[in-house]
Amino acid sequence: MKQRIITGIILLLIVVPIFLAKMLYDINDFIYFLGFVLAVIAMNEMISVKENEKTLPFEVHLLAYLAVIYIGFAESINTIFTEVSIIEINILPFLLILLMLIVVFRRNFKFSDAGFILFSVLYIGLAFNTLVNYFLKTNGMYELLYVILIAIFTDTFAYFTGTFFGKHKLCPQISPKKTIEGSLGGTIIATILVTIYVLVVDKIVLFNSSLIFIIGLTIVLSIISQFGDLAMSVIKRQYKVKDYGNIFPGHGGVLDRLDSILFTSLAFYYINELLVTIF
Repeated sequence: MKQRIITGIILLLIVVPIFLAKMLYDINDFIYFLGFVLAVIAMNEMISVKENEKTLPFEVHLLAYLAVIYIGFAESINTIFTEVSIIEINILPFLLILLMLIVVFRRNFKFSDAGFILFSVLYIGLAFNTLVNYFLKTNGMYELLYVILIAIFTDTFAYFTGTFFGKHKLCPQISPKKTIEGSLGGTIIATILVTIYVLVVDKIVLFNSSLIFIIGLTIVLSIISQFGDLAMSVIKRQYKVKDYGNIFPGHGGVLDRLDSILFTSLAFYYINELLVTIF
């Protein structure tokens, strides 16, 4: 517990100034670099999980890293660094073709392995792409904080509520410590706190909607954040690993800390896109 607290304090001392630099002075460089590094580390963690089962060919490593970087950051590189021009194309067909070619020429690389890499690249790449899009938008940092607070509050208060009141297991085969009471408590408290945040900030275009809409959306995203946590736990259990990494002592890896945030970010971004398209 002491190590977790120390690591948490160090992370706050790093992340908070970076967020403030963006929010107060519109400095993109630090937060962009942070996102880039975290995305690469996250992809490495997924590859490492798979290599707990078998060693992957070098070209799979290279393809996965390049694909995640392109999906996550190609569009934003053109926006932030105007002197750099990157051609934007749909790389999914090329990714599929190259993975199938590796399946053909590498006897130990199976279709199931290709599916794992494809899922990992798309999940991590698209999730970080949504995170990048938040901080490039006007007042987008407030949306990003909205997503982060939902994930953090839900996880934190689900833990405490479950510890004190939990009696009924939520998904014992996936996460034995999670309870239904904890899940409900996390969602309820997170919804209250995050709704207060939205009402105080009042700078997000989407949140010019009614209070009922804000509450409903927050409840949905809080539930989704818990599914993200469970989904990533399923992968760890399947490949028999405790944590995705150990870059954060006491907390695990990037995917251990960001699993709920990434899942919630994806959901919120595309729900927002859908609402804008419809209305």
